[in-house]
Amino acid sequence: MQLKKSAIGLSLVATLALLFGGWFLYQKMEIEEPIRAEIGQMQSATLGNLEISKDKIQIDVTVTKPDAFPAEYRNLLTETQKVAGEKKVVIDIDNQSTAMNDIWQSGQFVFTEAVELHEYSRIPALVEQWKKGNQLDEASALMDDENIYVYLKKGTEDFYTIIPRSIEKEVTARA
Repeated sequence: MQLKKSAIGLSLVATLALLFGGWFLYQKMEIEEPIRAEIGQMQSATLGNLEISKDKIQIDVTVTKPDAFPAEYRNLLTETQKVAGEKKVVIDIDNQSTAMNDIWQSGQFVFTEAVELHEYSRIPALVEQWKKGNQLDEASALMDDENIYVYLKKGTEDFYTIIPRSIEKEVTARA
């Protein structure tokens, strides 16, 4: 009788190890590796952190080339959503200097007003005012059909944010 209990116990442990080992191997090979490869190909950002949970994929990146990032961001989001299945994909930007965030916060009311009123042509002038008023080395705002990308930099301090556009009641160019 003792031999049967140990055989059953060993069989259970082996089955569980195989089951969970297979699940972890699947996560690693079919989800994590393709995402890491996609980020590795990016010229405009580097991977900070990648966490894959049961219902979410959290990707933290540091933007290195703000002008090229929007196109690569859209591609990363598309490719990640392909491998994510039902999981929610969240891409966070690590460029969040406190000093630059303060500048962003101080001008956010006027910026948000321009976005909410769909007066996007005001945004470059607002960013230029921030640049001159705060003696920034760089300040830019880029836009596509889905988002507005804002970058601020002074010395080694930088800030990058992605603002989703409201597509409701908005005229967009179709390519």
